[in-house]
Amino acid sequence: MSASKTERLLNLLIALLERQRGYSKEELRSLIQPYREATSEEAFNRLFERDKDDLREMGVPVETFSEDTFFDSDHAVARYRIDRKAYRLPELSFTAEETAVLSLASRIWQQASLGSAAARAVRRLDVHGALAEGDSLIGIEPRLRTAEPAFDELLKAVLGHYPVSFEYRAATSTETSVRRVEPWGLGNRFGHWYLSGFDVDRQGQRTFRLSRISSGIKKLGGEVEVPADFTMRAALDALDPAREHGTARLLLKPGRAQSLRAAASHPPSPAAADAGDGRGDAPRDGWDELECPYTDVEILAEEIASHGANAIALAPQELVDAVVRRFQGALDAAAAPPPSYAFTAAAGTAGHKKSSSLDRLPRLLDLVSYVTGNPGVELEATARKFGISRSQLINDLNLLFVCGTPGYGPDQLIEVHWDNDTIFIENADEISPTVRLSIDEALSLVVGLQALETVPGVGERPAVRSALSKLLEATGGEHGLHRSLAADFDAEATTAEVQALQDAVAARETLRIEYLVSSRDEMTEREIDPLQVFAVNGHWYTEAWCHDRQAVRQFRADKIRTLQRTGRSFRPHAQPGSEFPQSLFTPRDSDQRAVLQLSPRLADLGDQYNAERQSALPGGGVAAELRLGTTAIIAPLVARYGGEVRVLEPQELVAATVEWLRAAAAVYSENPKARGLDS
Repeated sequence: MSASKTERLLNLLIALLERQRGYSKEELRSLIQPYREATSEEAFNRLFERDKDDLREMGVPVETFSEDTFFDSDHAVARYRIDRKAYRLPELSFTAEETAVLSLASRIWQQASLGSAAARAVRRLDVHGALAEGDSLIGIEPRLRTAEPAFDELLKAVLGHYPVSFEYRAATSTETSVRRVEPWGLGNRFGHWYLSGFDVDRQGQRTFRLSRISSGIKKLGGEVEVPADFTMRAALDALDPAREHGTARLLLKPGRAQSLRAAASHPPSPAAADAGDGRGDAPRDGWDELECPYTDVEILAEEIASHGANAIALAPQELVDAVVRRFQGALDAAAAPPPSYAFTAAAGTAGHKKSSSLDRLPRLLDLVSYVTGNPGVELEATARKFGISRSQLINDLNLLFVCGTPGYGPDQLIEVHWDNDTIFIENADEISPTVRLSIDEALSLVVGLQALETVPGVGERPAVRSALSKLLEATGGEHGLHRSLAADFDAEATTAEVQALQDAVAARETLRIEYLVSSRDEMTEREIDPLQVFAVNGHWYTEAWCHDRQAVRQFRADKIRTLQRTGRSFRPHAQPGSEFPQSLFTPRDSDQRAVLQLSPRLADLGDQYNAERQSALPGGGVAAELRLGTTAIIAPLVARYGGEVRVLEPQELVAATVEWLRAAAAVYSENPKARGLDS
């Protein structure tokens, strides 16, 4: 937000708070200079309406009422004011343990639009004096990503109660169709985000996985009425995998495809050489045949494709087709002319949304509340508390000088002093009370706490429920909007491992584990000192000191096949910072370089792999330069996404990936001789 807009909004806010009778638009135009300078009545009306909407978006309760509420009049005139009681944040007080879980809840929203809202909410509660001193929770750091491009627009639609349309590919189809939906809620489960709402064309409630939305979100006219009994939690519960499960038949090369073996419902058995598979007499001597349960054909197809020629799908046919489609799509993409690109942007800047332009005014309001409640606070300490530089803090204080109550005379402007590096703010009575939490700020904490209830080792804590109850009471439940957003850290398959890892972190106990290294498709034995447990994209991890590698490494909980306590304690290692984990991929001097072309849908994949540089591509998508410990993960990654990820550099990696894909596709050829199943 520009300084001029911030100044204009702050002066408007003070005016609407200062006068219980409120102001008409004409009065406000005569008082506030930028409104007087509007070139026309239409321009002023547009500016005023935007400002009013911006204040409401920040949680400021701007009221519209008629003048004849106060006076007998032949013609009612619309007036505007802010109810001071509704403006103020109610009195709140959290215990040390409640403060710890609130802090943890605010950090859940990794790389999400709700992340900055959660940070603002915690800062406001801190300024309000609601938070207690105490240690943060040690040993657990769950995270939720919202990398799907559609998330932000759909969240706006859910909060704004308006219908939308988008192109969508159902799980059982390769074709896309336009869907018109009245959105009711958004939720995260199994590591995926879902939209639930009323499908206008199919005349019924439907749930859509955001990763299958292949277009932008178009706002439609009208208003959405959400059923009174709807909760996103119930919609997520209806996604029970048992409702649409299936069983796949697979062939695996001996000793390979360990992740598929672990998921098998029956122990693998050597396949008979003369057994047919419905696609010809593929030679299968020595290969293992097994059955594998699945909940989503496309997800299982991704996993099978990532194993290339070491795994073959036999049935059902839709699974076979999904795997073949991935190989063919990746080969077709590799054969197309490469795009032109130039790395001119720093990592993470290509294709990303800017942070909210409305961050500065809430910070200014919190700053006034904090300094007026703590006169004489030190400049440096205040800058640290608000997470800004000393120069930015001084810029904020200078802006306050030109704001105040209407009339804007010397005795009506806010007075600010920072003599001897201690700050005093006076004549700011209207805005010194702490402003209430906005809808997105309240939601970010409420839903974060609800998500913590599903975290092993945390959800059972009474502080989670008590902190949630206090927030809901203080915010009035935001009119039930918290029922339209939900997130689960589903950990049924790994609950025991996650709890054991948390216990080891707390006790600083060395563990002995058997671990699957996916990049090498092999089982290894390790001794580790767990430092932290965290969740990203639906998976639980531990960051630990690996005795074998003599370095810090990250281990996925569901790839730990066995876990044993050693009874040995380890000395404290360097602890991760408050923003831990920054990335699942940490660059090292020995890393290899790769440049990938990512489709628009997967543009955020570069950030997940800690891309060093990114460049927007003509027609959408990005080129991302990665540094990887091994390029062995590249061909499986390309196969998973069937043409949406392509290798651009180096050329030897391009050639090796194409050769890998051709070998994988050959096992599905109709010509038995082209399958090349060498044991």
